[in-house]
Amino acid sequence: MSFIEVERDFIRRFLPDFEWISFEQASPLAPLSRPLAQCRVALVTTSGAYLKTSQPPFDTKNRLGDDGFRIIPSDTPASEIGLSHPGYDTRRALRDLDCVFPLALLRRLREQGAVGEVAPRHLAFMGFIPRPQRLLEERAPEAARLMLEDGVDLALLVPS
Repeated sequence: MSFIEVERDFIRRFLPDFEWISFEQASPLAPLSRPLAQCRVALVTTSGAYLKTSQPPFDTKNRLGDDGFRIIPSDTPASEIGLSHPGYDTRRALRDLDCVFPLALLRRLREQGAVGEVAPRHLAFMGFIPRPQRLLEERAPEAARLMLEDGVDLALLVPS
């Protein structure tokens, strides 16, 4: 049985009326307005990352997921980041946080001159959101506004 079949069967048990969302048209291409080495870059992760001492973990018990997001400041040490997600072993990911939230890697790319700047804030979502209406209508526009406020040129989506 493939992962897709396992996932579909899992979702059907909890949400029999679940329907995958599809879009008729792809999002329009948005070319960078400047070279990558001059861009301010932010991370948007679906890893369920949160600040252990000041933010609540994502709600992993809600069968409809948690459609909120957490703001992770750029200067946050990896030791202060927790992960809460029902879809993968967060303990293993915490051993190498870059596999789901590559902030240390992004900092190294900045030091090497591959990117211009690391954005001051990064956004973390939990990837399991089977009812994404509020995410699409409220959370995503709010997240986009924050990135625009921060002057982000490029947001890297890191799925988990």
